[in-house]
Amino acid sequence: MSNHSPLILHGLTKCFGRKLAVDNVSLELHEGEVFGFLGPNGAGKSTTIRSVMDCLRPTDGWVELLGGRNSKERTALHDQVGYLAGDIALYETMTGRKLLKFLARTGRKVDWRYVDELAGRFEAALDRPIRQLSKGNRQKIGLIQAFMHRPKLLILDEPTSGLDPLMKQVFYDLVREVSGQGATVFVSSHDLAEVQKICHRAGFIRDGKLIAIEHIATMKHLSTHRYIVTFAKKPSLVAAKKLPSITDVKRRGDEYEFTVKGDAAEFVSFIAEYQPKLLRESELELEELFMRYYEGEEAKR
Repeated sequence: MSNHSPLILHGLTKCFGRKLAVDNVSLELHEGEVFGFLGPNGAGKSTTIRSVMDCLRPTDGWVELLGGRNSKERTALHDQVGYLAGDIALYETMTGRKLLKFLARTGRKVDWRYVDELAGRFEAALDRPIRQLSKGNRQKIGLIQAFMHRPKLLILDEPTSGLDPLMKQVFYDLVREVSGQGATVFVSSHDLAEVQKICHRAGFIRDGKLIAIEHIATMKHLSTHRYIVTFAKKPSLVAAKKLPSITDVKRRGDEYEFTVKGDAAEFVSFIAEYQPKLLRESELELEELFMRYYEGEEAKR
């Protein structure tokens, strides 16, 4: 195991003229983890990644990549990084295979049997000219070039863009596989269900600011829960909405949906008055938890 973190950002800031695109972002990745970098479009995800990969020069702050802090050191370590840009551009006249061989000349040590394995898993058309390929098939080649040299660190910007559900699952399995082998994966995504499936932690960026870093397991088990209840007696929604622990209540036919924050004792006491016939818990999606966090941060401003 190495003595340094695979990726550290400290006070990373990027301005374009007067526009502050990335605002004092700091984070540290652990070896072997899958880290999700989440936020709405225009939040600063791609700008952060391009700064990490030396495609952009930060206005302030610094990046340490695989132990290399200055630009020269980081560039020398790029052969140990698998990078997929969000706006990946491929040589149109080449076939996928020729492109991969061309990229291998940059110093990457490539196991070509592994390339063939990846191509098989992604059902990638490596021997057709890239200009003939759909967006999804181009994305597959982009993913193969990121993984083909078994890098220590993968930095992937919207990696499943253009992929169908089956190929997304192939990607998820591959990420879990390389993480299990010790590689660290930094994934930018706006697909929260995707992050829920594959990531250990997630950072949430909005308006260039990193507003939270959370363990996925913690986010999924925050003290907000949703319960679906049917009753023998019609409950009073007015009374329910007055209780501090019940933050939302909806009626759908015979079912009542309660969103409960904190200790559920008050909620249980309330529903007991109306003879509940059936109660089940409906797990909140990660997106809802994130949006609640965002809304809380907005309220503090």
